[in-house]
This record gives sequence, structure tokens and C-alpha cells, in this order.
Amino acid sequence: MARPFHDNPEKGVVREHWDTPLLRYLHDRFRVRYRYLGLPGVDLIDVNLWRDMIDEVIAFEPPGRLPNRRAAIDQLRLNMRIRNIPGIAYFGSFEEVVMLRKDFDGQHYSQNKLITLYNLDFCDEITSKVETQEHGKQVWRFEAIRQILRDQAVCFQREGSPRHFIMLLTIRNQSSGAKLHHLLTGPALLAEAKEHRQSCSVSNPFHDNSNEPLIGTHTWALKAVVFNYLLSYFNNPCLSTLFFPGVMYNGTPVAVGRGRARTTIPSPMLHWVVLCRFAEPEQVSPACWPSRYLGRSCVSVGGDPPLFWSPQTGETDGSPLAPNPVAWLEEHGSEVLRGLL
Repeated sequence: MARPFHDNPEKGVVREHWDTPLLRYLHDRFRVRYRYLGLPGVDLIDVNLWRDMIDEVIAFEPPGRLPNRRAAIDQLRLNMRIRNIPGIAYFGSFEEVVMLRKDFDGQHYSQNKLITLYNLDFCDEITSKVETQEHGKQVWRFEAIRQILRDQAVCFQREGSPRHFIMLLTIRNQSSGAKLHHLLTGPALLAEAKEHRQSCSVSNPFHDNSNEPLIGTHTWALKAVVFNYLLSYFNNPCLSTLFFPGVMYNGTPVAVGRGRARTTIPSPMLHWVVLCRFAEPEQVSPACWPSRYLGRSCVSVGGDPPLFWSPQTGETDGSPLAPNPVAWLEEHGSEVLRGLL
């Protein structure tokens, strides 16, 4: 079962100081409107903040704990009606619904229009499988991302516009050495990710056969995994992309164990913004900006200023100026913005 979403102050900083300025800039300057697909939670915090820019919401809410597993989805649907938010809410995890094409209510899932804003907030490891109602743990989280890109490509082939969309992706900064080793080896590993692993493994290695969780200690490895998989998926359909700096923050601690053994563990999180553009028909392969992305500094949530450059293993120092998503877009995004200008 997916862990329920809990908002916290650091998540709020990311939302208000990183995501919102970029979404607002694209809306105000280029008249971009958003068709939102994601996990807004019962309180619809993201949607409420961006409501004037959003035309429609496709939401997902997994079952809660017993005895009333339907409490959250019922409240979410009620809140959408009360606030007159157009859209639909599916009962089930995002991964299960988009992969198995139906929710716990038997409600069919399909995509008939282009999504312009994905907000995918994974509270668990992205390198783990998802529990499904019929088949146990069989759906990989990465597979769900690949599936929504397939759906998006079909819609674009049919409609031809809009050409751009944004993906917000948040994952738990945790995996095991064995999983990271599996995902960072083999012929599918891109040259930049391979070079990054070879460099970072010298100063911050992990045990290739260990299943012990690495919690917040190997950001470089998880960053390389996500970058490698996303670029592989973006290759077909042909999507040119601009990657923004990864933002690190502390989520709500997670309770584990039972009885006297019950304790909490930290929840370090990683947040990405990726601006995507469907390539022109004659373009042979997609482009990716900025160059040497894996060696560029991550950002952390602080106090004053709310965001600061925070280089991890294998990364160079950031700009002398404070992190700013609009400034990043203006510096690196002129090519990916073609068609909006």
C-alpha cells in the first residue's frame, strides 16, 4: 500500500519557491494553461495554489488504512465538487491505475487529451514495486512513467498540440546498493550516467550486493538512475527536455515497526522539474539541456534564503546567485521553448 501524502513546511518551500514561480512564468508570459495529472491529496494543496492556471484535474488517491479505506477518496471527490474543480479522481495508486487501466471502483482509465502538467509525488522508493488489488506487487513505478509517456504520445499524434508539457517528479531519496547496482549497469546505461557512476563510486561507493536501505547518503546514484531512465523513455516518443536542478528536502518522517519496536526514520526527498517538448517530425533524436547535467549542483531547502545550492558527490558548485527556476530556464531553455515564443 502506498503511504498517504503528508504536507510539511519543507515541501511547501519547494512548491512555493521552486515550482510555482516557473509555472506562473510560463502562464503569464506564454499563456500556458495546465491540464493537471497527479496526486494532489485530499486537501488539493497544489491545485488550490495553481487553480487560476488549471483547466482540469486528473487525480489519484490510494486506499487508506482500515477500517475505512475509502475515506480519503470520498473526501477528495467531495472537495473537488465543492470547489467546482473540473476533472476526475481515481481510487487507487497512480501506478496501478495507469498500468492496469482501471481503479478499485472498476472505473476505466484512459487519456483522451494531452496532459500539460504531471505532478507525480512518490512517497516510497521509485526503485520498488507497487501492491495491486489483483496481482500483488507486480507494477514497477518506472513502468508507470513510461506508460503515461506512451499515452501522451498517442494524444499528441492525434491532436498535434500543445507541444510542451511539464513533469514534476518527487521520490524518496532511498534505495539499496543492490538495486542501484542493477540500475546503473548494463548496456542500457547512458554514457553520461556511466561516467558519473565511475567518478562518484571512488569517493562515495556503495555495496553492490547489499539490500540495506541507503537513506539520503547516495544522492548522486539515485539522480543518475532517474536521469538515465527518463532520458531512455524520452527517446521514444521523441521528446527534447530541459532538466532543472534537483531539489532536496526533508519529508515527513515515516513510522516503522510495531509495539515497543515502533520508531520513525527520516524521509529525505528528491524533487525534479523537467520541461518537455515534442520534437519536430524531421528531428531524428531528442535533445537534452543543459549539457553535463549530472555534474551540476543540487539545491537544498534552507531557512534564509529558502533555497541554496548544495553540491553532492560528483557535482560542481552552483551559481553565485541564489537558485531560481526562472533564471535557469532563461539561461538554458531557449531551445526547448521553441514553439512557445
